[in-house]
Amino acid sequence: MNIGFMKYHPLTQFIFFLSVLLVTMLIMHPVFLAISLAAGSAYILYSGGVRAFLKNLVMMVFISLTIIIINSLVSHGGITIITYLPDGNALTLESVIFGIAAALLMSGILSWFYSLNRILTSDRIIYLFGRFSPKLALLISMTLNFISRFRIQLSSVRAAQYAVGRDMKNGKPIVRIKNGIRIFSAMIQWSLENSVDTADSMKSRGYGLKKRTCFTLFRITLRDIITIGTVIVSDSYIIFAYMTGGLDYSYYPYFEISSVNIFTLSVYAVFALSCLLPLIIDISEDRKWKYIQSKI
Repeated sequence: MNIGFMKYHPLTQFIFFLSVLLVTMLIMHPVFLAISLAAGSAYILYSGGVRAFLKNLVMMVFISLTIIIINSLVSHGGITIITYLPDGNALTLESVIFGIAAALLMSGILSWFYSLNRILTSDRIIYLFGRFSPKLALLISMTLNFISRFRIQLSSVRAAQYAVGRDMKNGKPIVRIKNGIRIFSAMIQWSLENSVDTADSMKSRGYGLKKRTCFTLFRITLRDIITIGTVIVSDSYIIFAYMTGGLDYSYYPYFEISSVNIFTLSVYAVFALSCLLPLIIDISEDRKWKYIQSKI
């Protein structure tokens, strides 16, 4: 349903997602990682429903466990030794904590990219980047839409192969591998053909020509200005806290974060408020809509 944050200007949406992703990736503070993941997951649950939340949760748990295990086995830095592995290397508490932080980082990014892919549709991406770099806009749009379309096409191909007895669940292991290679080959061919068709279609419509005009209904409103201003102010406060040492942390050689005080708590609260902006906007719009319906 096109309500709440989805109705905002594409520039507002782009600035918000860019801000959250950059702060999450560049600062990598453990508290910030937890806040980012919690806010991103809460927004998926509210806007996408329980099914979308559980689907992303399974993927995030699998990726997180993989990252934690691999980092604990590969990285041996840190001074707090838990035990020794069979190869003689030490399993340290710091490597486990860093693995958890990396897992939180990856899970948070995936959760925000799910919402980004749902909100920043093709027409919005082309609107944002089409005037400056039409090729880049088309590339970003195709990339963001590729995953969902790939899943749908893969389901169709697997259903067709299953109907003729050539699915990866049928036959001996060698036969299953051959069937999987056949499905993979079909998907690669579909991807290439789809890319060429899209490029030819956009070229025939005159996309990217300098004198080509376009029509759009997107307009910057007061609520967009307020939202962008809120994001800029919160980012400025976070950068100030980071530059002055209020967000100091270290994972190696030992795990340590800055002491909790009024200032650090205020920074955490500001970042949490910034991450929760879409959820707050959607809840406010839903309540307003239900109130109007009750008056009819």
